[in-house]
Amino acid sequence: MGKKFFGIFSLFFFLISALFYALYAEGVPYEVIGRFLSLPSFVIVAAFSGLTYAKKDKYQFNELGKVLKQDLILGGWVGTIIGLVIIFGGVNKSISNPFGNLFNAISACMVTLLYGYMIGNIIESCWPKKTV
Repeated sequence: MGKKFFGIFSLFFFLISALFYALYAEGVPYEVIGRFLSLPSFVIVAAFSGLTYAKKDKYQFNELGKVLKQDLILGGWVGTIIGLVIIFGGVNKSISNPFGNLFNAISACMVTLLYGYMIGNIIESCWPKKTV
Protein backbone atom coordinates (compact mmCIF):
# COMPACT_ATOMS: atom_id res chain seq x y z
CA MET A 1 0.00 0.00 0.00
CA GLY A 2 2.96 2.32 0.61
CA LYS A 3 3.95 2.15 -3.07
CA LYS A 4 0.46 3.27 -4.10
CA PHE A 5 0.55 6.30 -1.82
CA PHE A 6 4.04 7.16 -3.04
CA GLY A 7 2.87 6.88 -6.66
CA ILE A 8 -0.17 9.10 -6.05
CA PHE A 9 1.94 11.63 -4.13
CA SER A 10 4.46 11.65 -6.99
CA LEU A 11 1.66 12.21 -9.50
CA PHE A 12 0.33 15.24 -7.66
CA PHE A 13 3.78 16.62 -6.87
CA PHE A 14 5.02 16.51 -10.46
CA LEU A 15 1.69 17.66 -11.89
CA ILE A 16 1.53 20.70 -9.61
CA SER A 17 5.25 21.42 -10.13
CA ALA A 18 4.85 21.30 -13.90
CA LEU A 19 1.81 23.57 -13.71
CA PHE A 20 3.60 26.16 -11.58
CA TYR A 21 6.69 26.02 -13.83
CA ALA A 22 4.58 26.43 -16.97
CA LEU A 23 2.81 29.41 -15.47
CA TYR A 24 6.12 30.91 -14.31
CA ALA A 25 7.88 30.34 -17.66
CA GLU A 26 4.99 31.89 -19.59
CA GLY A 27 4.59 34.79 -17.17
CA VAL A 28 0.95 33.97 -16.47
CA PRO A 29 -0.39 35.25 -13.12
CA TYR A 30 -0.76 32.62 -10.41
CA GLU A 31 -4.48 33.38 -10.00
CA VAL A 32 -5.01 31.14 -13.03
CA ILE A 33 -4.45 28.11 -10.77
CA GLY A 34 -7.76 28.88 -9.10
CA ARG A 35 -9.49 27.87 -12.32
CA PHE A 36 -8.52 24.26 -11.62
CA LEU A 37 -10.50 24.25 -8.37
CA SER A 38 -14.26 23.93 -8.68
CA LEU A 39 -16.57 22.48 -6.04
CA PRO A 40 -19.56 22.11 -8.42
CA SER A 41 -17.37 20.16 -10.87
CA PHE A 42 -16.19 17.86 -8.10
CA VAL A 43 -19.75 17.28 -6.87
CA ILE A 44 -21.00 16.41 -10.36
CA VAL A 45 -18.21 13.86 -10.84
CA ALA A 46 -18.62 12.40 -7.35
CA ALA A 47 -22.38 12.07 -7.84
CA PHE A 48 -21.78 9.53 -10.58
CA SER A 49 -20.27 7.13 -8.05
CA GLY A 50 -23.92 6.37 -7.24
CA LEU A 51 -24.09 4.52 -10.55
CA THR A 52 -21.42 2.14 -9.31
CA TYR A 53 -23.36 1.53 -6.13
CA ALA A 54 -26.45 0.77 -8.21
CA LYS A 55 -24.47 -1.73 -10.30
CA LYS A 56 -22.56 -3.38 -7.44
CA ASP A 57 -24.57 -6.62 -7.60
CA LYS A 58 -23.61 -7.16 -11.25
CA TYR A 59 -19.85 -7.23 -10.62
CA GLN A 60 -17.40 -8.91 -8.31
CA PHE A 61 -15.82 -6.69 -5.67
CA ASN A 62 -12.44 -6.57 -7.42
CA GLU A 63 -14.08 -5.34 -10.65
CA LEU A 64 -15.85 -2.40 -9.01
CA GLY A 65 -12.73 -0.21 -9.17
CA LYS A 66 -12.79 -0.21 -12.96
CA VAL A 67 -16.54 0.31 -13.01
CA LEU A 68 -16.18 3.26 -10.61
CA LYS A 69 -13.46 4.74 -12.81
CA GLN A 70 -15.71 4.52 -15.87
CA ASP A 71 -18.61 6.10 -13.97
CA LEU A 72 -16.46 8.98 -12.71
CA ILE A 73 -15.20 9.65 -16.24
CA LEU A 74 -18.82 9.58 -17.41
CA GLY A 75 -19.59 12.14 -14.70
CA GLY A 76 -16.80 14.32 -16.07
CA TRP A 77 -18.26 14.19 -19.56
CA VAL A 78 -21.78 14.90 -18.35
CA GLY A 79 -20.47 17.84 -16.30
CA THR A 80 -18.71 19.13 -19.40
CA ILE A 81 -21.91 18.92 -21.39
CA ILE A 82 -23.81 20.73 -18.63
CA GLY A 83 -21.12 23.43 -18.61
CA LEU A 84 -21.21 23.81 -22.38
CA VAL A 85 -24.97 24.16 -22.37
CA ILE A 86 -24.77 26.86 -19.70
CA ILE A 87 -21.94 28.65 -21.50
CA PHE A 88 -23.41 28.62 -24.97
CA GLY A 89 -26.85 29.48 -23.63
CA GLY A 90 -25.47 32.63 -22.03
CA VAL A 91 -23.33 33.89 -24.92
CA ASN A 92 -24.08 37.46 -25.83
CA LYS A 93 -25.27 37.60 -29.43
CA SER A 94 -23.79 41.00 -30.18
CA ILE A 95 -21.12 41.26 -32.87
CA SER A 96 -18.70 43.07 -30.57
CA ASN A 97 -18.47 40.17 -28.10
CA PRO A 98 -14.81 39.11 -27.77
CA PHE A 99 -13.97 35.42 -28.08
CA GLY A 100 -11.77 35.58 -24.98
CA ASN A 101 -14.78 35.35 -22.67
CA LEU A 102 -16.04 32.29 -24.51
CA PHE A 103 -12.71 30.49 -24.29
CA ASN A 104 -12.39 31.28 -20.58
CA ALA A 105 -15.80 29.78 -19.98
CA ILE A 106 -15.02 26.65 -22.00
CA SER A 107 -11.86 26.13 -20.00
CA ALA A 108 -13.88 26.30 -16.79
CA CYS A 109 -16.26 23.56 -17.92
CA MET A 110 -13.38 21.24 -18.79
CA VAL A 111 -12.46 20.94 -15.12
CA THR A 112 -15.07 18.17 -14.67
CA LEU A 113 -13.25 16.04 -17.24
CA LEU A 114 -10.01 16.59 -15.40
CA TYR A 115 -11.57 15.54 -12.08
CA GLY A 116 -13.24 12.49 -13.62
CA TYR A 117 -10.09 11.12 -15.18
CA MET A 118 -7.81 11.92 -12.24
CA ILE A 119 -10.08 10.63 -9.47
CA GLY A 120 -11.11 7.60 -11.52
CA ASN A 121 -7.53 6.57 -12.21
CA ILE A 122 -6.50 7.09 -8.59
CA ILE A 123 -9.37 4.95 -7.30
CA GLU A 124 -8.71 2.22 -9.84
CA SER A 125 -5.04 2.13 -8.86
CA CYS A 126 -5.91 1.66 -5.18
CA TRP A 127 -8.63 -0.95 -5.73
CA PRO A 128 -7.71 -4.45 -4.49
CA LYS A 129 -6.76 -7.04 -7.06
CA LYS A 130 -8.77 -10.17 -7.69
CA THR A 131 -7.71 -13.01 -5.48
CA VAL A 132 -8.02 -16.57 -6.72
